[in-house]
Amino acid sequence: MEATLLVLAGGDSRRMGRPKPWIEVGETVLLRYVVERLAPAFSEVVVSFGEPEQMEQLVPYRVVFDRKRAAGPLAGLEAGLLAARHEVLFAVACDMPYVTSSVAEVAVAAARSCDAAIPRHDGLFEPVCGAYRKTALPTIVGALDAGNHVAHDVVESMDVTWLEGLDPAQFESLNTPADLERFRVALSAQR
Repeated sequence: MEATLLVLAGGDSRRMGRPKPWIEVGETVLLRYVVERLAPAFSEVVVSFGEPEQMEQLVPYRVVFDRKRAAGPLAGLEAGLLAARHEVLFAVACDMPYVTSSVAEVAVAAARSCDAAIPRHDGLFEPVCGAYRKTALPTIVGALDAGNHVAHDVVESMDVTWLEGLDPAQFESLNTPADLERFRVALSAQR
């Protein structure tokens, strides 16, 4: 696809107790697992960190850092949109290893005619898993500059195409050690 994959790796990992991008899963780390799972569908890959100190390892991808420190995933979306070489990017948090490239493709196609295309189920949506067009940038920059760091609120003020009817299990995050253990068990069962 002529689109950018943005993997958001700048979170605090408070519930996990250690930085999620560098947690070992299978033969790799979580960040690389997510990138390698989705990257073949994209013509560009960008990884966003909150600050350089979060990079415990070098990554073989283009890296960007948040302009606003401690501003959450909205700052990572801003950094990715500013850096993206394409009009549309698909953002996914590094702790969402179940997301498929087919979901990314549907979202990217839908976002070409709005600010964002985000999966939603039972009225719930996750702003760190969806496609964003550069037209979303003024809204994101304005919110960050005004001190609004709540991605849910900012997304709801955009022209969004909601993607309904997708398997909600794809959008589960690894937030706790128990979530991580379930993922590792599922991963080893695939081998």
